[in-house]
Amino acid sequence: MNRIMKASNNGLLLVLASAMLCRPASLFGQEVASTNNQQTASAPSSSDFEVKLTEKGVLVRRKGTEEWLQVEHLGDPIAVGQLDATQKIYVVTKAVKAPKVKHAEDPEYPRVGGRLWGECRVRLHMVVDDQGIVRQPVVDVSPKSEFAKSALTAVSKWSFEPAKLGKQPVAVLITVEVQFKSY
Repeated sequence: MNRIMKASNNGLLLVLASAMLCRPASLFGQEVASTNNQQTASAPSSSDFEVKLTEKGVLVRRKGTEEWLQVEHLGDPIAVGQLDATQKIYVVTKAVKAPKVKHAEDPEYPRVGGRLWGECRVRLHMVVDDQGIVRQPVVDVSPKSEFAKSALTAVSKWSFEPAKLGKQPVAVLITVEVQFKSY
């Protein structure tokens, strides 16, 4: 049995997944509404932006507007929340360089109902802080709760070279996909 995982982010590798929603997600401690595998959340009041997590990536819109924008096309840094009193959470734009995976722990391939499920994917979002540490990982899409739990355990052990705004390390919201394969 071999396990493969792929990290996705607007600068890393994006692999689309289609699966059913495993459980309601939360973003920055707020409940997220889910429709057709899209997660929408209002960022904390310190931000002027709302965030939508889709299979195509992270979208943002200014509060009070209707147009959702793909973050990778935006040139300005966009803060979408606060990790703590001193650390803003950004999304990856042309101004904010994506974090790079330094260590990615393989997930345990769970047996569900006594059998292997073949290939499946779990999509999550999380914050990578200014030290490259994974914070607040949340499963957005998973075929079974056992895969979600295994993916959460694995990504909690990952480490990154932090995202950068100019030369300054910053916290950033990213999406990742963990792919399970059995051979």
